[in-house]
Amino acid sequence: MKKHAILMAILFLLMAGAALAQDETLPTFDPAVVDAILVAGLGGLGVTALTEMLKRLLKAAGALSYVISGVVSAASTAAYLAMSGTFNIVSFAIYSVLVFLTANGIYKFSAKAARNE
Repeated sequence: MKKHAILMAILFLLMAGAALAQDETLPTFDPAVVDAILVAGLGGLGVTALTEMLKRLLKAAGALSYVISGVVSAASTAAYLAMSGTFNIVSFAIYSVLVFLTANGIYKFSAKAARNE
């Protein structure tokens, strides 16, 4: 199941790369925005908290939990970027992937592998 999430993230990054290749002005990315999206979430609920609530409500497990997390991450990213007035498709795609990866702790896999070596 984790392979599917990683594959989804790679596909999002490839789409964002293709969009960047067509865009003449490159947007700037700030890691603080990822943290702000994670905390703000939707309606004041953080992305992780909202995802967990939906997973329990829907009794989701496995791949469905990653789909729910992806939808919540994308919706939170879109809401945050729209409210801040910086919404564009490239920023949306990249921040959605970063929020998804951070919310699911996928970044920890590389740190765990490095500790095991």
